[in-house]
Amino acid sequence: METRKWTQVGAGAVICIVIVALVAMVASGCGSAGASGGPLKLTETDNGKAFSIKTGETIELTIAGNPTTGYQWTADLSDASAGLLEQIGEPVYQPDAADGDVVGSGGIYAFTFKAVAAGDATLRLVYERSFENVDPIQTFEVAVTVE
Repeated sequence: METRKWTQVGAGAVICIVIVALVAMVASGCGSAGASGGPLKLTETDNGKAFSIKTGETIELTIAGNPTTGYQWTADLSDASAGLLEQIGEPVYQPDAADGDVVGSGGIYAFTFKAVAAGDATLRLVYERSFENVDPIQTFEVAVTVE
């Protein structure tokens, strides 16, 4: 009888641990800036997702590109979204370290945006040649709720 009691207690403990682990996983992946108030870090794998941040927090977005082709990433915010998300400085381009000396190699664009007012915004980037009058060959877009 005593063994059965310990088995039930052990099973209950395992269930509690699993529940706590699941809650922690959901909380860490819910698309908001870290509990430390650090920036929300986005990459191209976040395309199409939705995120929530607080006014005053920042978004750091990194995305692959290759300016030697004539294409570059630029922010394409509507007036309403630009009133909520302010681009901080110009995007910074960093060539890939392994290919840094190779002509025509790609790299990473880094953008920083600051949430300046509450509301719903769309953070949109386009990858295009500024001298062509055609649709961009690639876009990046996330929904951002600023609280």
